[in-house]
Amino acid sequence: MEVAKVEELIALVLLEIRQKGYSSIQPFSIGKVEVRMMQFAQANAITLASGELYMSAKQLQHCMRASKATKGLVVTDSDLIAFPQNRFQMDLYYDGECFIYTDGQSKFIIHPNYKMKVNREEVKLVNFITATRRTDKKEFNGKRYIKIQ
Repeated sequence: MEVAKVEELIALVLLEIRQKGYSSIQPFSIGKVEVRMMQFAQANAITLASGELYMSAKQLQHCMRASKATKGLVVTDSDLIAFPQNRFQMDLYYDGECFIYTDGQSKFIIHPNYKMKVNREEVKLVNFITATRRTDKKEFNGKRYIKIQ
């Protein structure tokens, strides 16, 4: 799917969530899994469920939940919409379970082998889980995260 279409789809899901509280749009691919992630996964025996990176309305809704909003941790719509394109310029980390993209302001969590339903069928995909505004600038300096080059 071309970039403009993916951005439009994310914008549509966000709009539906704001208007109706949910979106019925099925999970969708936002592009291929990046080479850095594939190579790291291969070298470290991490199973990547698919060659595509997916987003879903459920996960986008999770990013916008009230508990995050009250703490000022909600990522802007424009950051979410631009993520499929911007991720290639972001730092990439692995925390032992998930991959984390960060631009220094926000972090985007990607699960390498996430079980979800697509068209009523249970499948495993590389899936966007959530996004959060970062509050601690030193968060990625610790031993918990492995930086992927």
